[in-house]
Amino acid sequence: MSNPRRLNYHNNNNNHGNARSGRNANYRQHHQQQQQQPNNNEQTNFNSYYSGPQDGGFDTSAWGHHTNYYPIQMENNLNNTNTYPRGNQRLRSNQQANHQSNQGKQTSHSSLVSCEDYLTEGQVLQDIATKKTIRGILRINAKQYTDAFISDPDGGTDFYIDNVRERNRALNLDEVAAEIKPKQAWKILPECSYLVERCIHALRNGQMPEDKLNEDNQQQQNSSLKRDNKRETINTLNRDNITLTDDIISKIPNEYFQRTVKVVYLFRRRHSMKAAGLLRKMPDNNPNFALFSPMDSRIPRLMIPMNNCPPDFKDRPNDYEKSLFVANIIEIPPDKKFARGELMESLGDADTLEAQSKAILMENDIRDEEFNDEVIKCLPLEQDSWHIPDEEFSKRLDLRNKCIFTIDPATARDLDDALSCERLENGHYRIGVHIADVSYFVQEQTSLDNEAAQRTTSVYLVERVIPMLPRLLCDRLCSLNPNEDRLTYSVIWIMDEKGNILDEQFTRSIIRSCVKLSYEHAQDIIDHPNKEYKNEDFPTITNNYAINDIKQTVLDLYEISKILRSKRIGALTLNQPKLQYQIKPDSKIPLSFSIYQQKESNRLVEEYMLLANMQVARKLCLTESIHDKVILRRHPPPNSTALQNTIKILKSVGIEIDGKSSDDIAKAIRNIENESTKKLLIHLLAKSMQLAIYCCASCVPDNIYSHFALNVDFYTHFTSPIRRYPDILVHRLLGAVLNYNDNLYQTPRALEQIAQLCNEKKLNAKTCSERSAELYLAVLVR
Repeated sequence: MSNPRRLNYHNNNNNHGNARSGRNANYRQHHQQQQQQPNNNEQTNFNSYYSGPQDGGFDTSAWGHHTNYYPIQMENNLNNTNTYPRGNQRLRSNQQANHQSNQGKQTSHSSLVSCEDYLTEGQVLQDIATKKTIRGILRINAKQYTDAFISDPDGGTDFYIDNVRERNRALNLDEVAAEIKPKQAWKILPECSYLVERCIHALRNGQMPEDKLNEDNQQQQNSSLKRDNKRETINTLNRDNITLTDDIISKIPNEYFQRTVKVVYLFRRRHSMKAAGLLRKMPDNNPNFALFSPMDSRIPRLMIPMNNCPPDFKDRPNDYEKSLFVANIIEIPPDKKFARGELMESLGDADTLEAQSKAILMENDIRDEEFNDEVIKCLPLEQDSWHIPDEEFSKRLDLRNKCIFTIDPATARDLDDALSCERLENGHYRIGVHIADVSYFVQEQTSLDNEAAQRTTSVYLVERVIPMLPRLLCDRLCSLNPNEDRLTYSVIWIMDEKGNILDEQFTRSIIRSCVKLSYEHAQDIIDHPNKEYKNEDFPTITNNYAINDIKQTVLDLYEISKILRSKRIGALTLNQPKLQYQIKPDSKIPLSFSIYQQKESNRLVEEYMLLANMQVARKLCLTESIHDKVILRRHPPPNSTALQNTIKILKSVGIEIDGKSSDDIAKAIRNIENESTKKLLIHLLAKSMQLAIYCCASCVPDNIYSHFALNVDFYTHFTSPIRRYPDILVHRLLGAVLNYNDNLYQTPRALEQIAQLCNEKKLNAKTCSERSAELYLAVLVR
């Protein structure tokens, strides 16, 4: 992808259809001339447009009040993959209906009202200390842009913001300070409206309200729910205009409300400040600007200077009706109708998968450009002919003659983990987890290291992968390809038949994988342990090993993995269903989809990866010399209020959960026999869980390192260094413990900042993967 700070319409030869073909060649020259000779009237025009009486304030109607252009109306025509019809009317109609509903709902907010000025940081920090204000990450509802939430730092119910103006120019995922509003402005939970009404009348008559919702009120409460399901405040619910004193309001139980806040300070912009959308004429036909309508309704519409638009847009705006652009958000003024922006790039026809996929990446700040020359210079000069230097053999454990192999998806190219298992004469097992030594190639403080630290993760879309590292490393020199000598870190255990670890070794090593198995190969062995296999049933097996050697090793690994899983008492798994697609190779058009089924072969590999991660984390945390710099994967306990609400819901349908530990939740899930009920239970419980995060050990409050879902004291990521930057840091830390290299040069504070960036990028990558799956599903179900 091009430099994000420059327009790039001219690089898309088929972007604009027949009406614009031939014009793009002149656009670069036109745009460069505009840049070289800035329009002195541009700022004046901009300000004069904003300063008019009809535009003299912040207009909340500038947010979200545009019909989202639903991605892709494509013909899945296998005979003509270049045909893209304009179908999908049902989806578009639904969106328009939702849009109109939102407009009706927000009529009262569309007046031009200026946002409040931000408080000073000093005042905000003082208010945070006195609990008048909270600090947190703003989350805006993607399906209802007027609703926003901030987690309670103390673990209570989320704080709520119910309109755009009180978000005060903050965007999704920004770090903000929000002032807690008085109780009169709190939103009554819909299911509690009847109870609050009862409380008001009881208190007016000098009676104390009931503390809890009694069973005899349930029927009336349900009828209230059916009557009105919108959130009200005490004042709007007070239909009899009863005089409500502060004393009366204070006695109404807080649990009936969702507390509301308003943003008063912006600590940090975490939003990418990029948006994909469509270009339109200004509503008032202002000739100096165009209107940019983002696809994401959580982002305000932008005014784009006309000299930043394609050269013929002013005269022929309809020619660009279906062109998808990316814009940079320059400013969101507190007292203007629209935000300010500039076009960065044209992505092409909005009806294409390619344009929509690019938009997803850019909106989530994912780097998709080729690696620059400085990064490439850090790679081995020999490229594919590179071989392990002789001196490395004297520094590492040579395991090339062992029966070691990989188990991965059939289409995987970045193979970063391998397994081995030997039966010993005394009946014990020597089990090894072997992980690609990426840190050998990615040296500290190099351009390659800096690039990996900025990307932090590979990003998996339906049709392709955006790698964290150059392909030479991902697919070849680091990948544990069969019959190739590869540098690794190995964790080797001696275990008895009950899965008890009798001895443990951490070491650098050299391996030579003897075969690349797919999960399907391993699963077939597990399902048919007595089957006699032929050579053609598997990929080529090398290192003088035979099919029976591979078969027996898989079966031994499987039996021990089942024991290990049973020993992980209290571990909680809340996996949500994932879609997988069959796509046409040339056009990338989806042909079909299915629900990805995790099988025993997946769990086999997962069990040993979990064990390696846990044992490496423990090794690092118990080593005093590097303890303050250890990168951990921490999973905080669930939001207590959200979990209790879920427990109440489950109790009402006869499912009892204590919820004090992951063990208790896991047992409740195991006790559910009906699969549909179990899936619903997992879905509800997942909503109360917090995200697992990377952190630096010395920066964790109260030294609480534990991972709630796994029910372990220490956990890290060690097993996927090809696609995750934290794993590379963990390899360097393990190397320091084993005296292979120096400790990390960064300070704990700098490492914590790296960990926070990894958290943000991981969340962005997850969002891209999910939106990519939704995009392809939309094509199939149109």
